[in-house]
Amino acid sequence: MSGNATPRPSLLKHFEAPADHTGEFGWICGFSADASFLNEAAYRFTGQNKSQREAIGEVRLALMLDPRQPALLPTAVPGLAHLPLRNESRSPIPFRLLHAKVALLGFRHQSEPEKWCVRLVASTGNWTRQTVEDSLDLSCQVEVDSATLGDALSQECVDIIAARDWLKWLVGLHDTRLLEAPAPMGAGAAAANLAAWLAVCSRYQPALRERRARFVHNRSRSLLDGVLNAVERHDKPKATRLAMGSGFFESPGLPGKSGAPPCASVPLQIVKKLKARGLLDKRAALELHVNPAACQAIAHSIAELARHPEHAIHVHAAKVADVIGDAYRGRALHAKFMVAARAERNGSNWAHVWVYLGSGNLTPAGMMLPMSPEGGNAEAGMLLFETKASWGAGARAKLALDLQDALPIAGDLLVPGAPEVSAGEAWQPPASEYYAAPVAFLQWRAADGLLLLPHQDGDLNTPFEVLDDACVPCRRVGGGFAWPGGVPRMVRVRWGGSGVVREAVIPVVDADGRVAATPLSDLDLDHAESQLLAFPGMPDPEGDEEEEGLGDPLLRDPMTNGRSACPVSDAAVGDETAIRQMMGLLERIADRQVRVPVTDWPRWCQRLQQTLCQTRHSPAVAKFVALGLDPLSPLHAEPFRPAFAEDMHSEHGQRYEAALQVISDTWGTTGLASLEGLE
Repeated sequence: MSGNATPRPSLLKHFEAPADHTGEFGWICGFSADASFLNEAAYRFTGQNKSQREAIGEVRLALMLDPRQPALLPTAVPGLAHLPLRNESRSPIPFRLLHAKVALLGFRHQSEPEKWCVRLVASTGNWTRQTVEDSLDLSCQVEVDSATLGDALSQECVDIIAARDWLKWLVGLHDTRLLEAPAPMGAGAAAANLAAWLAVCSRYQPALRERRARFVHNRSRSLLDGVLNAVERHDKPKATRLAMGSGFFESPGLPGKSGAPPCASVPLQIVKKLKARGLLDKRAALELHVNPAACQAIAHSIAELARHPEHAIHVHAAKVADVIGDAYRGRALHAKFMVAARAERNGSNWAHVWVYLGSGNLTPAGMMLPMSPEGGNAEAGMLLFETKASWGAGARAKLALDLQDALPIAGDLLVPGAPEVSAGEAWQPPASEYYAAPVAFLQWRAADGLLLLPHQDGDLNTPFEVLDDACVPCRRVGGGFAWPGGVPRMVRVRWGGSGVVREAVIPVVDADGRVAATPLSDLDLDHAESQLLAFPGMPDPEGDEEEEGLGDPLLRDPMTNGRSACPVSDAAVGDETAIRQMMGLLERIADRQVRVPVTDWPRWCQRLQQTLCQTRHSPAVAKFVALGLDPLSPLHAEPFRPAFAEDMHSEHGQRYEAALQVISDTWGTTGLASLEGLE
């Protein structure tokens, strides 16, 4: 046993962008999640710490959890939207629990936006700190990128498209109005980019129609049937060894005539089905790996399972192999998995290996029943196939894949009645209800301090109130609500329906399209330039906050600790220098924006407007106002604009002109003399 063994990558590792890429948009679903994990995941996905994400106010991740989980506040994880179920999806909710743990993430190249990468993640663990620090869980990923996309990756494309289609159904049950809002809000455009990349992946499905998805779910049939169908299509030889594991099993039943509860049935049903489908040898070695301290019906079934006349199953304590290191000692099994293989004739290695890992526990609701309101949970997982592997101590020499090293199946046999074996506490589902409010967000109008209804929600059927910080209803004014104070990041709304009064907290969106964002601070010209020239990267951080550092460490620049050096403020320079700085800034803006691709243009216009408005108190701006000159006038010229936005005849040109007008109004330079023609 080596205490110096390298820890296995944590679940957070899947959110890290590939080299030279940054996160564009991602869908996440799961049973539960917490802000600690999600803030670290968002940091790895976007490259922004929490302060940066609070300032930029862009939604880049959409989360769907079991609707009984409490809502994450809009400010809890900046850059992430926790979507509620649509109210019409509750008649009834189409699953017992939303239990699947899947993420579909899209990354874009930082300097070549036509390049991209899509990653599918399937996990056995929830998106929580507990999964990273305390649980024994498993995960896997499938990835394709535009640079290597082709028939060689057809299997990966099939898997990703199968997950996309399943997620598309799930997204349809949720309130996505926040993501569908038009510019300047950018989540819809980012989600559309991911959808476009997925559409490219779908073109490679017909190339090899015999390829079948390894991504499985239980929307129309049990998860076990999905697993068996995938194994049948891939490989026929009968396995001679099967190991199963689960973090939860069926509850102990009521005692029978003998006074003892009935034997756990799901592991036996799985073995019986595998044998009936010709996928498991009659004399196969059968193992079940459990958390001894909480194994439900297995606790009283160990002896009966071991002496079953047809399907003798030996129960082990779940344990990782010694080579994994000390970091995982003492963790409780939460992973759900099955692994099967056929012994080679020489007895040293194993062939025709298949592994299932996913969300479905070895329970009726998790593995044996299709999704339904009172029956099966919504579950999903992945099948992995290998031609050859070794299996622990029996191998003469370990192969690249050793199943005992890869899975928590290195534990000892459990003795019936041993003191460490317990059914554990009975599980109770959460009691919260996350309902979609009549309105998904409100828009702030600074001129009169009103919270306005979004345009798409102008004729709501359900009346609601906006509550101020003292929980007093705000006065209704025209198409909005009078807010007593400065712009809030989020507000509480209250409405009634079916005799029940409900409340929810929704985000506030400012004029720049920033969602639940912190107030923008003033910028000098140097800071503004660094933020604009970093596009499509993210602005420099304005604070000193770091993420918690969960999971695998991220490499940082030791000279800057991940931050850009602070530029010299233009407040300390003279008027002539300030004017030169302004002209240099505009020249570099023009040089940058003519190279912005059309797909990034709405985001560029928003970044340009927001950043330059933050320089309204700059000495350079004040100097131009004093001279009666409009420094923005050169940016209207065609040579300083990309061809697709060179005039007002295109939507892109109109969006650009609108941004310049807002900047000019904010600076106080509207109507001043143009720089053109001056000597």
